[in-house]
Amino acid sequence: MFEAALAHPWHWSLFLVYLVVTAALAWQGGRKDQEGGGFAVGSGRMSPWMAGLTLGACLASSSTFVIMPGFVYADGLPALLGFTVPLVAGLALGLVLFAPPFQRIGKRVAALTIPHWLGERYGSAALRKAFAGLNVLNVAYLVLITVGCGYVMERALGVPYEAAVVGIVLFVFGYTAFGGAWAHALTNSMQASVMLVVALAIFGAGWQHWQSGAVVETLVASGTTAPDSALFSSALEVWLVPFLMGLALTTQPHLLTKALYVEGRGALGRTVAIGMGTFVVFSLVLFAGVYARFDLAQAVPQDQAMGAWLAVAFPWEPVGALVSVAILAASMSTLDGLLVAISASVGGDLLGTGQAGTRRGVWLNRAVLGVLALLTIGVALSPPKLVLLLGQLGVYGLVAASAGPLVGGLFRRGPLSPRWALLSAGLALVVHFGLGLTVVANPGVSAAIALAVGVPIGLLAPAPATRTSSSVLASTAASTAAQSATSQSSRPVTG
Repeated sequence: MFEAALAHPWHWSLFLVYLVVTAALAWQGGRKDQEGGGFAVGSGRMSPWMAGLTLGACLASSSTFVIMPGFVYADGLPALLGFTVPLVAGLALGLVLFAPPFQRIGKRVAALTIPHWLGERYGSAALRKAFAGLNVLNVAYLVLITVGCGYVMERALGVPYEAAVVGIVLFVFGYTAFGGAWAHALTNSMQASVMLVVALAIFGAGWQHWQSGAVVETLVASGTTAPDSALFSSALEVWLVPFLMGLALTTQPHLLTKALYVEGRGALGRTVAIGMGTFVVFSLVLFAGVYARFDLAQAVPQDQAMGAWLAVAFPWEPVGALVSVAILAASMSTLDGLLVAISASVGGDLLGTGQAGTRRGVWLNRAVLGVLALLTIGVALSPPKLVLLLGQLGVYGLVAASAGPLVGGLFRRGPLSPRWALLSAGLALVVHFGLGLTVVANPGVSAAIALAVGVPIGLLAPAPATRTSSSVLASTAASTAAQSATSQSSRPVTG
């Protein structure tokens, strides 16, 4: 480790500064998060700027800065389009449609997590526990982010991949366990600011290729579909599937719960606008995949293309160090957001129902983080060939299962049946994993088909049957008698 630091002094110096600043912000956040409610959503009255930057940083991740440029490197224009225009449109529409009613209902029932919200909206503790358990699927996304971060640290800091994975997990899981939502928001605001600067620097690093016309020429030559691609082999996979996934991804726990970070419709609107604007700037880094086609002397595996290109594009170590640290920040920004949401849900909704908002609830959340850390390290040490597909398969499964019950709860009025919500989720899971593990290579396609099955059930399911039993009639009679007695006792005394 000491030899690696001597070989990369600028990278290590900036990285250590970043670690110290992040730890200090997490400590500051930990002072605010004394109870379980604060751990999950902060005070509920954050600044829209802070919440918006946090949202934007959560929308991006190491997959945006490391993995997705690799697909652009391999597939060209289809990947660049699929990861930008339809995806951004879907995310924006989803946040505009879902965030306001989620905030309104969530504030009314004092919800801290999506499973908590669903349990209150459907009046079912079983539904709350079921969706808390489904959050385990997000381990696949934790692995995706950790692997991308490990690749960057291996190249930038000169440390073995295995050491990078263990180190990043211990650090991020540790400060998240201490600081909760406030640590997440404070660190993400700082991380997003660094990421914005570096995203523009990465986009500008290929300016000579724009001047020569090579970027446009290469993108046009790659065509609008990539027949051999795992994700973009048809026009539907380039345009429709990313749009639907963007729309559905806004139901992710670390995204939709940002609506509970702020107070009021106006603050929420500003939060969404800032978050989406930030994410659009982050998406400029995808052009690095195009630049890598020109700048890399020899072909590399697509998951490693970004790391290899950074070493070539930023040979002056101070600048290269800043870029590498920003990508690590991108990794941590989504990682800690996911961790807050998953641990608050599993700890407060599955294992410790009734403990949310208490010190015991916070300690349950921290215990969950410890287990998640071990799982993430175990899988990330031996990642699959295309790690993005693993992450998408798990995340899209959770999204497909959640979408029907959430959409029904957001846009239908009156009491709702938890049985139909569970049916919607169960069928969506069966369709998604049944297709995704057998005949469909693209997890987005299997998830889109699952959404087509689950969402209509959530929107059109019959309301719970009205009970007409004698016990209900007796209860109504007792209530009427009580109201009569109350009205008589409240009459003014006369005479």
